Amino acid sequence: MAPFFANKTVVLFTIPGAFTSLCRTSHFPSFAGATGDALRAAGASDIVCIASNDSFVVDCFRQTMGTGDSITVLADGDASWARAAGLAVNLGKFGGVRCARSSFVVTDGVIMKAYLEDGPAYSGISGGKHMLANW
Repeated sequence: MAPFFANKTVVLFTIPGAFTSLCRTSHFPSFAGATGDALRAAGASDIVCIASNDSFVVDCFRQTMGTGDSITVLADGDASWARAAGLAVNLGKFGGVRCARSSFVVTDGVIMKAYLEDGPAYSGISGGKHMLANW
């Protein structure tokens, strides 16, 4: 992960599952388009999403979302990154251990701002518009 954060400011957000309804229709798109452009204009070098899915699902999701290279999507298929980051949540029969919804501003590998959702629902706290408003 270190190369994604070295010598730059990165917007990082995490989703519990690539094709889940809230991730697909609300959370992921909140970092795309005009909001993504505004985050870059504010100083973000990259926008990176980590999804609790295998690399094949994540690649298909990235293509389906139509954001091209504007958002880098990384796979955390076994939730090992989520566990190491302290963001693992057990959604039981819904999907097992996944990464909690969250977003971060990371500058030179240091978390400068963190926005964590309270539970699996999406309130917008970890979304792109909230991040931009609190840049």
